[in-house]
Amino acid sequence: MTGFPPRITQGKRILFGTIGIVSVLVVWWLLTLPVFDETRERRLPVKTGATEKVHDPVTGDFIEVERIRYETRTESVRRALVNPPALDTPGNTARDAWELLFHSGPNPSLFQHVLWSSLRIILGFLISAAIAVPLGVAMGLFPRLHATLNPIVSFLRPLPSISWVPLAIIWLGAGELQKLAIIFMGSFSAALIYTVEATVRVDPTLIRAAQNLGVGKRHLLWRVLLPAALPSILSGLKVVMAIGWTCVISAEIVGTQIGLGSLIWQSKETSHTAAVLVGMACISCVVLIMDTLFARLERRLVPWMHAGDK
Repeated sequence: MTGFPPRITQGKRILFGTIGIVSVLVVWWLLTLPVFDETRERRLPVKTGATEKVHDPVTGDFIEVERIRYETRTESVRRALVNPPALDTPGNTARDAWELLFHSGPNPSLFQHVLWSSLRIILGFLISAAIAVPLGVAMGLFPRLHATLNPIVSFLRPLPSISWVPLAIIWLGAGELQKLAIIFMGSFSAALIYTVEATVRVDPTLIRAAQNLGVGKRHLLWRVLLPAALPSILSGLKVVMAIGWTCVISAEIVGTQIGLGSLIWQSKETSHTAAVLVGMACISCVVLIMDTLFARLERRLVPWMHAGDK
């Protein structure tokens, strides 16, 4: 009898993931495929060969200009269900991605945008985790500390990262410190709450069993409570890392010319839909890579949670 939910091999995960990606590309291609006939009317200027005198608003003299009349012409064109600039074809988007990656000219390349955003995310995430995890464990262990800090955390938790942008600019200017502060404030409360919940929800039976065996408070913390809470803490931090990307997009909208947030925002201003899609795709790819690296780290830190994985 197989377990529930059933497990699949890594090869099948890759196969089904590839099917999902190809399906999205096929739907995208169908949406941009020109299959509909549409009739349009255009007013085109036509020279008549005759001239007329008009008053020059600059010199005040009368000058002769060629008389032009407008003719309405009907033309038939083929259109897709979704047309540029709303959505470009996969091929054109891939071409624009190639140009952004290798032929950006004086502008930052796509690689530079990805690199700077990733560095900001990693640094902001590490700072928030380094503070939130120890503080969250302490709040979970000491009810008085939890009661003291919980109102502050409850006030900060609903605030979106973009709400910190004005204050961060006023306090820190528009440099890198401002961007790290926005990422930190957007990630810290979530990391703290996940850690507190993971600590509080440790099975009391484990604690009582260790106490009955004569384990001291120090070893109880490091050998029982933290290993039991660590899987949930790591799962929460994985979510926090994804939250950090929403924070970095908000941070890079103002005061920078490099970063995926800046690329997406500037492309929006010029209606360059392909560049917006490329920026979004880069975010997803980077998050996928970070999730893979995080999963490897999780296997090393909590190997007993993955003992049955193939």
